Amino acid sequence: MADRALKLIMDCGQAMLKSGGEAFRAQDTMEIMARSLGLEDFHVYVLTNGIFASAKGGTVNAVRYVPTFSTNLGRVEAINSISRKIADGDLDLDGAEQELKKAMHTPVFSEMIEHLASMVGCACFAFLFGGGPAEMLAAALAGVLESVIVTTFSHHRINRMFTDLLAATACTLLAHAAHLFYAPLNVNVSIIGALMVLTPGVALTMAIRDIINGDYLSGTIRLFDALLVAGCLAGGVSLGYLLMQGIMGVIA
Repeated sequence: MADRALKLIMDCGQAMLKSGGEAFRAQDTMEIMARSLGLEDFHVYVLTNGIFASAKGGTVNAVRYVPTFSTNLGRVEAINSISRKIADGDLDLDGAEQELKKAMHTPVFSEMIEHLASMVGCACFAFLFGGGPAEMLAAALAGVLESVIVTTFSHHRINRMFTDLLAATACTLLAHAAHLFYAPLNVNVSIIGALMVLTPGVALTMAIRDIINGDYLSGTIRLFDALLVAGCLAGGVSLGYLLMQGIMGVIA
């Protein structure tokens, strides 16, 4: 029974981390579930990409590795709901396992919806930065291109840093190409609007929250990850500018 309870708790903690939940939230949820399920001497240490737990004075141990995560706040909320129901006595171990299976199948948006959201988001950001219809259209097209690159590369498990680098390069080249057809286009506004959907805002926010909550190691890991993504975006834009200068030089 203790093994099953610990497996359920570890599964919930791992699912929260993979779905974009904060380390301190995952740890609190796991501790609440352990108390409610009667696990003795439960101790857990949660990092951004790993969980270490023991119970019964160390006779039951578990380690989980969480290499990557994506944002699915609906799944995080579903798992929080499971912990609350267990604490209130509305769920036993069997029921909690069934609820977790349902939570793991929380629907996500289709790729078409993601492409559409990226297109609309990029256009709106371009407008916020002072762009007109032309800049909004260029940013929207770049947003679709970025979304296609990100989703395609994620299916093949290609490194995220390389994906962001290539996506930023592609949107920079597209904006410059649009400028060739429409000279009044503000290239900078189009590029900035397109890049906003790639910026690591969630990772940065979670890093600060982890640090504020005293989880300095997890916060530092997330902060470093956010800085790496920002660096890749900057490198991708620079590479796009250099490639466009080379192409224009060849054409000239």
